[in-house]
Amino acid sequence: MNQKLNYRHQSREHLQSAKDELSANSDHRLKFAALELRMAMECLTYDRALGFKDEFPPSEYDTWQPRKMLAVLLEIDPLADQDSTLAVGVEAAPGVPAASMQSLGSEKVLNMRMLKSHYDALGSYLHVPSLKQSRDGPPLDFKKLRARCEAIATFVEQVLASPIFNITLGNFAGLVCMECGKPMRKRLPHGEKEVKAECFQCDASYTIIVEGDGKVFWKPHQQEVGCANPNCQEKIFIWNRELKVGREWECNGCHGRNILGLGVIYVEDAKQDGRSSSAPGGASA
Repeated sequence: MNQKLNYRHQSREHLQSAKDELSANSDHRLKFAALELRMAMECLTYDRALGFKDEFPPSEYDTWQPRKMLAVLLEIDPLADQDSTLAVGVEAAPGVPAASMQSLGSEKVLNMRMLKSHYDALGSYLHVPSLKQSRDGPPLDFKKLRARCEAIATFVEQVLASPIFNITLGNFAGLVCMECGKPMRKRLPHGEKEVKAECFQCDASYTIIVEGDGKVFWKPHQQEVGCANPNCQEKIFIWNRELKVGREWECNGCHGRNILGLGVIYVEDAKQDGRSSSAPGGASA
């Protein structure tokens, strides 16, 4: 693995540095322990995201805040921040649970509750107190900060000690994008009959319809549009994302040029039902 992407290894290094700062028994060095622990949690979140790399939107790659990144993962899989145990066994018959299961280990995960409770709280110790905080706020409680750092260090150590990690089991549907040809892979949450999917390469969108018996149907988000030439019967399919004013194409039938634009509908004698119409410029009709 690329060392730059070995976030789990980096997390261990930050954890060790934090423990070294804590063992110095110096209040002044607690802020360095807090910084190292924040970076350890960031690395664990990035490592978790790598387990969902085929499902993680590239537009979110620039997100560095752990809480925001984990929120994206939870949209992909609501169980992304839950501890789990992996066990295997041989079924006596297809679909019949195995009588005996062998555990391969358990995974402890850095969860949203832990991030909400501690990540931002640690950050408050890494900045000079504002004028208002210096005047009205309580003095720094180093005893409380040390207790928080020690609790986080213990939790992170347990996460890193997991014999298995980044378990991302699930049901998936695959398709080669009809627009750009890029392979697509989408998780199918249990019990969902319809799931939205979008190609990360070209933004073409689909609805995956679960038909049962392991079968799914990918319905592209397209509209059938006919040539505007009244003497031509040619039609094309346009992706919903392309239905914008100014979109144009050459008709394969009559070779004329079609342009999508705004339309106007004329209603005769509109005043009779209490309505009025306006002409461009605001003049009353």
